[in-house]
Amino acid sequence: MTEPSFTITAFYKFLEITEDELASLRSELQRMGYKYKLQGLTLVATEGVNGTVSSSAEGIAQFKQYLQERFGEITFKDSFSDFRPFKRWLVKIRDEIVAIKDKTIFPDGDRNHLSPDEWHQVLSDEDVVVIDTRNICETDIGMFKGAIDPRLKSFGEFPEWVRECGIPKDKKVLMYCTGGIRCEKALISMEREGYDNVYQLKGGILDYLAQYPDGHWDGECFVFDGRVAVDKQLAPSQRYKFCPHCGDPGDLKSNCQMCQEEMVICKHCSEIEDLNTCSKNCAEQFRREQAKRPDSVQSSHSGD
Repeated sequence: MTEPSFTITAFYKFLEITEDELASLRSELQRMGYKYKLQGLTLVATEGVNGTVSSSAEGIAQFKQYLQERFGEITFKDSFSDFRPFKRWLVKIRDEIVAIKDKTIFPDGDRNHLSPDEWHQVLSDEDVVVIDTRNICETDIGMFKGAIDPRLKSFGEFPEWVRECGIPKDKKVLMYCTGGIRCEKALISMEREGYDNVYQLKGGILDYLAQYPDGHWDGECFVFDGRVAVDKQLAPSQRYKFCPHCGDPGDLKSNCQMCQEEMVICKHCSEIEDLNTCSKNCAEQFRREQAKRPDSVQSSHSGD
């Protein structure tokens, strides 16, 4: 069996960076990316760095060494792919490295982390509330068994959801996300609302699946690259593709009603007639064809 061609690593680090340093840091990271032949996306903000990148195993190892020499200890979540998961290398300056729309929330160290081992044990033995902090398009394809899904359209909705969720304040709460970064802020958001028994999964779903592929996880885990999702063995999804219309993961196979090519779309778009097509181009062609049909044109004699 051949080794996967690409190593993917996800990472983040909260640290204070001045506004004046952002442009030079962006340029520095861009140079390192070209040096190690990276593809992927890294965000920089005054609160830190956050990225998911891919390269050869050697390139990723060298980039990790650079990051730790530059920023100190960082936890990396690795996975692998036989195909290139990103098209290009980008470094972008943002207001936040994970957007909760509240810049007063700044994680400043390890706060109530549970290792994958501890998380697995707590889920096996204790009566706890488990919250998924990810967006709808992610939770729809996989979650921890029994977890609460807030049905978020964006992470910025999480603080309002916490205020209205009605979970007893003395309840033990566990929360998780893909790689851990959203929970760093979500935990602080819950503490501000009076929850003082909240814990987060260190390393997120990716680290848990690396150790417990047959554990409490149900489904697949959405990832923000060309793999769409990974299965319980962290292998690229064989089930899901990006819907050509909305960009969400889809698994409904059929044939395009315009060109008859085989396609995969999401459930929502499959319920819209002109989106039962393999591409935006075919959808537009279908609408034009429909407009030419006699029953779609109002008679000039209507009302006579």
